Amino acid sequence: MTRPPIIRFESIAKSFGDTVAVEPLDLDIPRNAFFALLGPSGCGKTTLLRMLAGFETPSAGRILIDGEDMARVPPNRRPVNMVFQSYAVFPHMSVAQNVGYGLMVTGTPKPEIAGRVEEALAMVRLGGLGRRRPDQLSGGQRQRVALARALVKRPKLLLLDEPLSALDRKLREDMQLELVRLQHEVGITFLMVTHDQEEALSMATDIAVMHEGRVLQVASPRELYEHPACRRVADFIGSMNLLPARLRGVADGRAQVEVEEIGAIALPWQGAAPQGELSLGVRPEKLQLGDGGPGTATLEGRIEQIAYFGDYSHLFVRSPAGQRLTVLVGNVTRRADSGFEPHQLCRLHFALEDAMLLPG
Repeated sequence: MTRPPIIRFESIAKSFGDTVAVEPLDLDIPRNAFFALLGPSGCGKTTLLRMLAGFETPSAGRILIDGEDMARVPPNRRPVNMVFQSYAVFPHMSVAQNVGYGLMVTGTPKPEIAGRVEEALAMVRLGGLGRRRPDQLSGGQRQRVALARALVKRPKLLLLDEPLSALDRKLREDMQLELVRLQHEVGITFLMVTHDQEEALSMATDIAVMHEGRVLQVASPRELYEHPACRRVADFIGSMNLLPARLRGVADGRAQVEVEEIGAIALPWQGAAPQGELSLGVRPEKLQLGDGGPGTATLEGRIEQIAYFGDYSHLFVRSPAGQRLTVLVGNVTRRADSGFEPHQLCRLHFALEDAMLLPG
């Protein structure tokens, strides 16, 4: 029997005066998942998180945690803990005092506090640093203090509000791995809010993509990247080359499509024929230089710019009709150049199996 979700949003909505922050939506969050709410600023993800934590009151709908309606439960009584973007570590307290503060406020006996603080610090790999002050720690260590302070109360659910945004890139990448490890070891549900698509893809087991107060798609990272439900999701998750397309018909698991600068092609398609405006989508790493063989489509262009990123380069190509395309080329050798130059004419191809037909 499938276990019920640990969180259930039922027709939940939130407005601030005439401004709608969250449209009425239903969303289930699985137990023991690392779940991400992903979207641009103003999409409603943080408002949804704050309603779950009890810091905002829904305008409509219900929030259930483990089957219990949270409407009348104050924030300090909910089985959740939150790690804020700023960490909110008390500078005048030691690391151990910071971590044990919540237990002290609730009247937990001192011997028990000491044991649980030691356990929490070991969990986030800060054992032996309990006597230090926050100003004696690195940014990553302060972030771990905030995590330990949240975990020491043994919540059913840990809420993470843009938890890595204050860290530099290298430290952020290290902490991504740490958070994933921690979630596996602790075995509770993590719910993270982020606008960083790479962060969500690399950490989450499930992602809900939000836009203008609505959830556009909920899926695993791979499903979102390889099978986005619409053009907006495809364009937000990673980079995407988009070409206008017209549907001619659907038959035998293939969509017959007319694409400007390419012509008629047949793409894999399951289900009913898509409606409305359509685009052909191809990821930059799936667009290759040169002519392709059977099962591929080819188009021409001129290289406008080359951006070097170390392990790979982006070639920006302009098609005769004015479409700007991006090609990702891996720098697999140490040669001084890639063999391509700006203003150079080129031909591009992609496997039909790798292309997407996107509504919206």
